Amino acid sequence: MKCHYHPDKETGVQCGQCKQPLCDQCAIPRDSGFICSRCIAHEAAREAADGIDQRLEAKKRKADERKERKRFKKILWFALQWGIVLVGLCVMAYQVPDLISVLKDEKPLRNGTYKTDAKTDDCIRSLWRVAKILQEGKQPGNEILCPASKKPFIVTEEDGDIVARSPNPELYGFREIRVSKKRPVPEVIE
Repeated sequence: MKCHYHPDKETGVQCGQCKQPLCDQCAIPRDSGFICSRCIAHEAAREAADGIDQRLEAKKRKADERKERKRFKKILWFALQWGIVLVGLCVMAYQVPDLISVLKDEKPLRNGTYKTDAKTDDCIRSLWRVAKILQEGKQPGNEILCPASKKPFIVTEEDGDIVARSPNPELYGFREIRVSKKRPVPEVIE
């Protein structure tokens, strides 16, 4: 058999790829036999092309990853903006009752404690007038009356203090409603 590349030389070996006969000068030994330079060049070109394909694929994969990260950041930023808007709306909704109360006309404050009703508040208002008279150093007369019983307040002197009491505190549901010169704020005793 003659060498495919050197027809003047005899050979006994073949290329493991293309099966062409090769001389000692053309045969390149490998683990699996011999190979010719043309097949090695083809193999190198194939490996180079595969390497280029792999690099191109890796480059494309990295570009896709960057694009995905950019898309994720965009979605995250969008969600963060809407979250801030939502928190702002919640804060505003929480503050709306306070804002409305500022814009409304104020109701007068109650004179009594929260345990009193409107009828007891009327009695307490009358006791405020009595307290004013006591602070002026005068004795209240029959001009200021208990709103429920239409009787004058009971005025007594106790331990150097002048005390005015409701004549019928039970009508209001209390044991005593009073005011004194030393304690000019009306007291409601259960």
